[in-house]
Amino acid sequence: MSEVKRCPNCRTPYRTGEIVCQKCGMILIDPRLGTVHIRVSPDAIRLRRRSDDAPELPTLNERTLQLHIRGMSEQIAFEEGTSIVLGRLDPSCKEQETTCYDLTRFGAHERGVSRRHCLISYRDSQFLVTDLNSANGTFINRKRLQPSEAVRLNDGDELTLGSLMMIVRFNAPTAQQS
Repeated sequence: MSEVKRCPNCRTPYRTGEIVCQKCGMILIDPRLGTVHIRVSPDAIRLRRRSDDAPELPTLNERTLQLHIRGMSEQIAFEEGTSIVLGRLDPSCKEQETTCYDLTRFGAHERGVSRRHCLISYRDSQFLVTDLNSANGTFINRKRLQPSEAVRLNDGDELTLGSLMMIVRFNAPTAQQS
């Protein structure tokens, strides 16, 4: 008789061969065997244009994008003119720590997310998504995007990378009171 395996996060029993916990979405396999993890740089969480001579001041033209993925919410703050790649870590790319948001912990590898799947940018006070010629496609509300074509994201859109689905939410611009 085999020992009952349990999710290390929520303790729900699972069968041998299952990759993701059906209850909490935790990856049940050691991701280091097929994928490399990335530590997200604080610069990637609050995306700012880089300028050597300009002091970093609070901006009124900043928006927060929330990605609701498998019962979890990830927030990324964007300043006008910034962008980030959604995908999985590419070990050959040294600059990726500040330009790529690794979706591995959401089962990205198993759901067909490419290493450099799509680009989300914030320009002219709107969010745009561009498929980066991914193998399994990028979809907004189940409509496949053409590679390299920037398409506007709207609050509440369903963004799907391969078969990894997420809901996009926007927060109002942040303003610091004096």
